[in-house]
Amino acid sequence: MDNQAKYKFAYALTSVASTGLSFVEDSLTSMMNDATDLSRLRSFYILLSYNFELLLKSRIVMTENFADKQAMNSRLIELGHDIQTIANALGNSILAEIGIAKVENGLGQYKITTTDNKDILIENFTRIRYDFLDNIMHTVGSREHERIKEYVDILFSILIKTKEKNERAKQMS
Repeated sequence: MDNQAKYKFAYALTSVASTGLSFVEDSLTSMMNDATDLSRLRSFYILLSYNFELLLKSRIVMTENFADKQAMNSRLIELGHDIQTIANALGNSILAEIGIAKVENGLGQYKITTTDNKDILIENFTRIRYDFLDNIMHTVGSREHERIKEYVDILFSILIKTKEKNERAKQMS
């Protein structure tokens, strides 16, 4: 698979992530009215995790070699939803190119430190969906709404860098 072919899939991944992040941003602004109800915010945590995963996977698509679409799909499925596994597969230099200095796996969350020293917490995609089955209670502070908005801004910054790197890689084929 050449970079032109891979770019079509990477572009689709970043487009879905962009749409998802825009939805979170718009919803927080127009529908949520600073709500801090965990049951409503859970959807946003899930979307942030999912869309961040897509950004990272778009770089997997552009940086790894695949014989065909099936091989690419198999690799993405193999990586699963584990942000740490995906980050490890990319490596520090590729992460740094898109503005990520470090990914740390915590209890049910990943701490993402950007190259400009901002931190965001991304929920473990599987755990946030089913945490209530383990009686895990998230503490939601009065600033949660603003915190999510800040995370979306940081993720948009990573999205822009990701799209730029994918575009450059497309040109190299």
